[in-house]
Amino acid sequence: MKKIMFLVMMLSLILIGCADKKEEAKTETDNTNTEAKADDKVYKIGITQIVSHQALDKAREGFKDALKEAGIKAEFDEQNAQGDVTIANTIANKFVTDKVDLIFAIATPTAQAVSNATSDTPILFSAVTDPEAAGLVKPNVTGSSDKVDIEQQLALLREISKDAKKIGFLYNSSEENSLVQLEEIKKIAGKYNFEIVEQGISSANELPQAIDKMLTQVDALYLPTDNLISSSSALIAEKANAAKKITFAAESGMLENGIFITKGIDYYQLGKEAGKLAVEILKDGKKPSDLPYKIAETTEIAVNKQTLEQLGIKLPDDVMSKAKFIETKAK
Repeated sequence: MKKIMFLVMMLSLILIGCADKKEEAKTETDNTNTEAKADDKVYKIGITQIVSHQALDKAREGFKDALKEAGIKAEFDEQNAQGDVTIANTIANKFVTDKVDLIFAIATPTAQAVSNATSDTPILFSAVTDPEAAGLVKPNVTGSSDKVDIEQQLALLREISKDAKKIGFLYNSSEENSLVQLEEIKKIAGKYNFEIVEQGISSANELPQAIDKMLTQVDALYLPTDNLISSSSALIAEKANAAKKITFAAESGMLENGIFITKGIDYYQLGKEAGKLAVEILKDGKKPSDLPYKIAETTEIAVNKQTLEQLGIKLPDDVMSKAKFIETKAK
């Protein structure tokens, strides 16, 4: 009887052990399947851009590449407002209706449009100079700011031109980003003995006359992160280079159109920083409110090689040794 009891107990233990192993194997399989399903998920992402020009296009590319490098699968609904805020609002409402998983807004007007349209969908912005002033500091919103260190730009200009006195600041008077930059450069200019000559415009049609007028008044021309100005940088470069006037820009993309020099930002990297934040939201389950927006670094000096030759300027050795040289993009 004792032997029978012992055998029954042993058999019971064996059966319990097998059951535990089966349950463990099932749990591991379920976890693997869950992970596989998470990895296989295709996210719906809306991208809204105020207008198409080199800087903003690069930000879009950087954002998409960051998601791709992180292994995130996505279907992108890419929309362009063609510079029209009404269209930007329509795009924002479309994304909300379509229930996209995340929205990437490039430039202040489109970021404001989607921010006003939803307080639930995660929003990533890029190419926004002052998120606070734009009303974009909200629980469902974060991103990457293109706020440039203008003092570094002025210090660079003073280093390459000891005689320059008057700097032209050409901008779109309806762009909030540009107004913020104008106020900042006016505050800093005196430190480097510069006088700011400002000229606001409201459309591309006003630009040729505004450039011609300004080039008779200034020694150098500063181009801010302004969508209208960036879109017209080839025309500005053509006129300024012919007049032998220095042009310096807030971002390197304008140099491919002939603008002379910058110690500015790289919009591809700017978009990529926003993309990395999106990865943390989609892959790691973080909320936008957990992720403070980032400000671009302005550390790299870039010089247009052809414009340097055309202007006949001899750059200081220190600038030459640090500079990245850019070719004018073929038209």
